[in-house]
Amino acid sequence: MNERDSAAEVVTLEELKHHLRVEHDADDDLIQSFGLAAAEYAEHICDRQIVRRDDSLAVCDSISDVPASIKTWIKLYVTDLYERRSLTEGGEFKIRNYDHLLDRWIIYDRIKDHANS
Repeated sequence: MNERDSAAEVVTLEELKHHLRVEHDADDDLIQSFGLAAAEYAEHICDRQIVRRDDSLAVCDSISDVPASIKTWIKLYVTDLYERRSLTEGGEFKIRNYDHLLDRWIIYDRIKDHANS
């Protein structure tokens, strides 16, 4: 997969495994899918692509330019997914203490921003 196809490789499998302290290969597909899901969710929250594919308001043009705050958020979100993969959590909505890492990248009024460009 190249960087134009998806934000999935914003954080590599090796980086995720290092962050999770996983030394075996048994969960590679799972961890990689969690990385993709986290990157997609970050794009959803921010209402823009992380790495530009077809979004003029993307955060950056290449994977090497992805801000540390976004990479850190993805790693922490993957940690939550990986550590709770066997649980179905319900109940009240909880804000994760790292969610604010994405705040500066969120476009709150995208329709207005597109109209002005």
